[in-house]
Amino acid sequence: MNLIELRNLYRKTLNDFSVRESDYYLKILLKEYFNLDFTFINLNPDYILKGSQLNKLLEGLDKLKTNYPIDYLINKKIFLDNDFYVNEDVLIPRPETEELTNWILEDNKETKEKKRVIDIATGSGCIAITLSLNNKYFETIAVDISKKALEICEINQKRIFSEVTFLEYDIREEKVFSEKFDIIVSNPPYLTLNEASRIGKNVKFEPEIALFAPLEDPILYYKEIVKFSKLNLNKNGFIYFEINPIYIKEIKQMLAKNNLNDVNFKDDFEGKKRFVKITF
Repeated sequence: MNLIELRNLYRKTLNDFSVRESDYYLKILLKEYFNLDFTFINLNPDYILKGSQLNKLLEGLDKLKTNYPIDYLINKKIFLDNDFYVNEDVLIPRPETEELTNWILEDNKETKEKKRVIDIATGSGCIAITLSLNNKYFETIAVDISKKALEICEINQKRIFSEVTFLEYDIREEKVFSEKFDIIVSNPPYLTLNEASRIGKNVKFEPEIALFAPLEDPILYYKEIVKFSKLNLNKNGFIYFEINPIYIKEIKQMLAKNNLNDVNFKDDFEGKKRFVKITF
């Protein structure tokens, strides 16, 4: 089978996607699997694929037609200019989380002294590693409940050459660190199973532990992080959250109940109130 024939097969099989999307997926797989770049593909439409190449691309096609994320197929997601390794053990980083990370970097671009930072529910480590890479004054720790996620963090740490300490920790358990933090950041699980039918079809392949909060208490993890901050955050420190806009009322009430009144909400690129910064 040559490239044109394979392209046509992708278009026919991926009929839930546009022609542009199916062509894009094929080009990405050819590049990531076999280093066949877009120029080669365009100049050599009659290129005959080897049997092993064809088999791998057909396997990829079978997964794509089930809405399997291409990021998992190629084990890569670009996050603020760095390639992060991802698989089904971690959430795929989103553009909104890039915005959250940029907010912290922008707020601290004039920093000239050490600041201790902790990323709670770190997943792939994308927030913690990016903060550490882009601000030499950040002393960064990242925690997650998932051993498998922490293994992915270590892979990314080695690939991207950052200096982050990764620890296994369940935020629902009380813990006092030996030295307090200046910044707490978290993109915790904030969807509920009631929302599962309204989110993307490919989300079903991502780890539920990273996606879903308890149905009976959708802001549980925010409450627990506020408790954690009372023990581990310096006075005048900051908490940065990515939040579910559906529960903004509940989050405001919870913060007020904890006498946290210096609060700044921020919209994401879609105009939804997705982030909050709290001065402690």
